[in-house]
Amino acid sequence: MIARIFSTTLLLAALGAVLGFASLEAQGRRVSSVDIQVKDASTASFLHPDRIQSQLGTTRLEGELMADVDLQSVVNHLQAMDPCERAEVFPTMDGVLHINVWQRQPVMRVHVRGGSDYYLDENGRRMNLDPHYTPHIPVMHVSRETQATMGYRFVKATMGDPFWDALTDQLSMNDNGELVLHPRLAGHEIVLGDAEDSDHKKRNLLSFYRAHVKRGNLRNFKRIDLTYRDQVIAQRYP
Repeated sequence: MIARIFSTTLLLAALGAVLGFASLEAQGRRVSSVDIQVKDASTASFLHPDRIQSQLGTTRLEGELMADVDLQSVVNHLQAMDPCERAEVFPTMDGVLHINVWQRQPVMRVHVRGGSDYYLDENGRRMNLDPHYTPHIPVMHVSRETQATMGYRFVKATMGDPFWDALTDQLSMNDNGELVLHPRLAGHEIVLGDAEDSDHKKRNLLSFYRAHVKRGNLRNFKRIDLTYRDQVIAQRYP
């Protein structure tokens, strides 16, 4: 029993010595390099490691004592960048300071008549245009910023739908307060009315398209109205 206690005491002492040495070594460890990764680079190109390095001046971190690097301050600085959604900063035992960032994802551009353009991100938050990257997303033309809400709701509701994704390019609000889609297919506008029942409107519009594509006269229409529940009202060019 005494031998076992003595052995355990020696083991704990040795462990304490190792931890103490590791602690001293950690206190003296310096930043050997900075590794910057944009974790969602495939979905957007607002942020790039070179841009982040320029913003942070990360070369000044190399050679600094790890203990002197204010990690939270670095995170705060990154998240103050408008395109940055989230950031994490952490060191590893080899002296590398890791910086990982995730970008905000705009889903719609808002063009305000007589004003400045901006984006709405996936959470509906305003996002500034960026000089480094312009995403290909729908544009909502409005006379007042409050009108963008309906277009945003429609874009969010139809994201990932191949039909709507292929069709949705420009949106606007008409004088009746109705949401209007100006599709990539030139020649007509589609009156949606509101952002609701996108699946039902899709079925009606598809039926209309199929019928008139077969007849070869789809380009004869200037306006397609989907505001009625079970019918499509189409206006021809004069």
